Amino acid sequence: MIDESKVQALSEFSKQTVFFPSYQFAYSQLCKALQATELRKTASCAFIIGPSGSGKSRLCELFTDSFEPPYTERDEDGIYKIITALNCTVPAPVTIKGICTTLLKKLGIYPAHGDVHALNELLLDRLKKCRVKVIILDEIQRLLKPEADKSRGVTLDWLVTLLSRSGIPIMLAGTEQCKLLLKEKKDTFSPFIRRYCYVAYLEHFTFSELNTSDYRMTLKVLDQQLYRLMNYGGEIHLHDLTVMASLYVASVGDLEYLRQIVYEAACNVLNRNSNFLSRQDFVEACRSLDLPKQLSETNPFELTLSQCLELISVYNDEQALLRANAAY
Repeated sequence: MIDESKVQALSEFSKQTVFFPSYQFAYSQLCKALQATELRKTASCAFIIGPSGSGKSRLCELFTDSFEPPYTERDEDGIYKIITALNCTVPAPVTIKGICTTLLKKLGIYPAHGDVHALNELLLDRLKKCRVKVIILDEIQRLLKPEADKSRGVTLDWLVTLLSRSGIPIMLAGTEQCKLLLKEKKDTFSPFIRRYCYVAYLEHFTFSELNTSDYRMTLKVLDQQLYRLMNYGGEIHLHDLTVMASLYVASVGDLEYLRQIVYEAACNVLNRNSNFLSRQDFVEACRSLDLPKQLSETNPFELTLSQCLELISVYNDEQALLRANAAY
């Protein structure tokens, strides 16, 4: 029989977050933008940019959770839900009307009809009544898709207008493509760029054996959390070179895949009713999961350390060549 306390502990582990240096900086940029808004009385915003799997959405969730949870309040006009932090995913295709409708739904309003102007005025009214302090729009790279070419400039202008009229900072998160939004082209996006002065770039981990590297630091903290919550014994640790090299071959530094592998390995320990993490648990984890970025056709945890390091070296050389070619 599976120990229910271990099930709860594993659930708690899945919620753990490691604030490695670059992640901490990105979080601090969100905080600085909010503080600047409060001090200057002008909406100042942050932009979090990074590839899929670098932790952007999780960062947005953590920032949202730092505010008081939603609650209801009554005044002479009725009952309103107070939502201080509004976290939404940008709808596709990206339109002003679509974003307005998405935000209104988050605020508990489901408009059946109305033109863009009417929806915009309703949104401004509700943002004030719900006492929203910050808006977070995730997946903003959808604004760079070909089908959004005609609406991109208008949508960015609308965001700036919404910032000015509401006084509420709108934090954005998106993939590396979003760097294009921060590059001026004949002053097209100039008003938008000036509002987004707090920028943070997240990346996938690079492999490093150094104790001070983001990769090893993250694995060490995850290992401490795992052993504490699951009360493990044994000598297999995530930051051991033989383990961290195999984990990198499997995940290529993608934080989401990395967490999935560790979680799946812990599930295997739970299912065999053990208190000891073994290398075989990681073998089974990689066998169960679809890991499209994996550097080897062979299960990474069935490779030797030298084989893993060679694969990582080849990958790093290829990436360096790509960066060099892109610079020309």
